[in-house]
Amino acid sequence: MRNFSYQPKIRLFIPDKLIPDKRLIISLKQSHYLINVMRKKIDENLLIFNADCGEYLAKIEKIDKKKVSLNILQKLRNPEIKNDIWVMFAPVKKTPNEYIIQKSTELGVSKIFPILTERTITQKLNLNRLNDIAIESAEQCERITIPEILPPQKIIKVIQDWNDKRKILFCDETIRHQVVDTSSNSKLSPNSSCAILIGPEGGFSSDEIKYIKQKNFVIPINLGPRILRSDTAVITALTIWQIMNGDMKQE
Repeated sequence: MRNFSYQPKIRLFIPDKLIPDKRLIISLKQSHYLINVMRKKIDENLLIFNADCGEYLAKIEKIDKKKVSLNILQKLRNPEIKNDIWVMFAPVKKTPNEYIIQKSTELGVSKIFPILTERTITQKLNLNRLNDIAIESAEQCERITIPEILPPQKIIKVIQDWNDKRKILFCDETIRHQVVDTSSNSKLSPNSSCAILIGPEGGFSSDEIKYIKQKNFVIPINLGPRILRSDTAVITALTIWQIMNGDMKQE
């Protein structure tokens, strides 16, 4: 168990193989962060992690101009079991897109699908920037895994190629005035593999809705009577799923 009374708060994602007593030189960007932003000194500690190796306590061993060398001291946490929840969302403007990636990471999403629909506003995404945001969010929220972010794909193609063993929870604004039906959750077995589908600003077209809802692996869900922004809908749907089926569920 980690003792939070003494553990350093700085966490860095390091993709290298991590083992005790290993020395490694971190990236220039991470070195700049430690030296110039956090003002860290030789012999100070930090946490490093990745999904394959887990989390380790490390010490700054050397600072050479713009490069920082670390010495790995001990293992603190094993690799964590991934939440098997995915998010599909239609890209909007830059800031909401980044917010969706950040909050999806904090809420335990393992895979993120940007989807293209008839009403999608943004067709291109800076995937490198979004991956950086996911890493920074994982560092901050103390998760060990980093969600995979896929290139944008057309929604019809995604549905056509879908593995029907994974249910899609379709956030359907056309049923928002209906009484909220919590029985949708009964269609999911414990620890079900799911994906949450959020539409674009302006919603899916009628043809897209018809095509999506005819699939037997799609479960329409109601997020309440108000029309939510895409980023709000992602957080709402993920929180509901985590409480009912994920790591917020009360046993």
